[in-house]
Amino acid sequence: MRARDIMTTPTYALAPSATLAEAAEVMSGRGFTTMPVVDADGQLLGLLSEADILRAPESPGDPDTGVVLACRPRTAGAAMRRTGLAVTAGMEIDELARLMSEAGVRSAPVVEGRHVVGMVTFRDVLRAGRE
Repeated sequence: MRARDIMTTPTYALAPSATLAEAAEVMSGRGFTTMPVVDADGQLLGLLSEADILRAPESPGDPDTGVVLACRPRTAGAAMRRTGLAVTAGMEIDELARLMSEAGVRSAPVVEGRHVVGMVTFRDVLRAGRE
């Protein structure tokens, strides 16, 4: 069995300009813990997880006065991780499980070239192992 056999499609993705509030709404509404961030052509730019949203800094302020110094946009593009695991649709599930475990990730985008065609999670791998 391969990644293409267990991946979730269609893939929901975020634009880098999506606000973190919008991203959180989509993720919680769909039950996702991680989503790919893609450009207008659907090419993978990075991954945004629930933890990335929670860690994203508020607008920086002066630590002594609390005065906001600048408003940094809280967007998916600013908070995403540019590195991470991406897998191919033809990857065998045992290899996929090993790579995900070694990388410490619970989900990974499935790509053809740089285009996201699906997402695969540990839950998908576990479910496939029982079949």
